[in-house]
Order: sequence, then structure tokens, then C-alpha cells
Amino acid sequence: MEFALVVPILLVMLFGIIDFGFAINRYAIVNNAAREGVREASLGASEAEIRAAVTRGMSDLGGTFTITVGCKKPDGTTNCTSWTGGQESGGIAIVSVTFTHEWLTPVAELIDADDVLQISKTNRMRIE
Repeated sequence: MEFALVVPILLVMLFGIIDFGFAINRYAIVNNAAREGVREASLGASEAEIRAAVTRGMSDLGGTFTITVGCKKPDGTTNCTSWTGGQESGGIAIVSVTFTHEWLTPVAELIDADDVLQISKTNRMRIE
């Protein structure tokens, strides 16, 4: 009798650990990919090279993700109009990555009403 009462609680905990562990792993991958992209940007890479660096970092995930590349001028008060002509040495490169994570089990849906989680990370680095 006790086993029948305890097993559902243990299963919910087990599946919750698996689901949230998987989401944390994906957050780390998104963070690393954004960092690699902003590193390329800080070294003067083109927008296509920056996007390629982020895509390489996200290759293990599959799924859908968006990449935004931007910058701030060296004075720090204005944003660049576009990456291709706006970046200047001393400015700040900004790369944002947003990934759509789908839960593996229905346990996470008990806490979060949606069946997906938007994982976003923005990294900044000085342009050399």
C-alpha cells in the first residue's frame, strides 16, 4: 500500500529532475553559442561569420533559434544602425540567441503552462 502511494511522487520528482536538467543543459549551450558569436564579433568578423559561429555552437540542439547581432558606438549612448557598417573599434558588440526548448515530459507543464520554454541569452564584448 505504501509503495502505491509513494511511487507517483517519486516518478514526478524523477521526471522533473530529468526535464529541468535537460533545460539547464540547453541554457548552457545557448550561453556558450552566444559567447562564441560575440567573440567573433569583437574580433571584427562579418555578420555571416558571427551567425556561422553561433550556428556551430547550437548544432547539437536542433530545433528553432534566432540570432540577433548588434552593437553600440564607442560613446556608449547610441546603437549601431546595422552590424555591417556600424561597428567601430572601442564599441560594444552584442549577440542575442533565443532558443525554443520543448519539454520532454508532461511534468514540467504542471509548473509552466506552456509546452515550450524560451531560452534567451545576450552577451556583450568590446570590439577590438
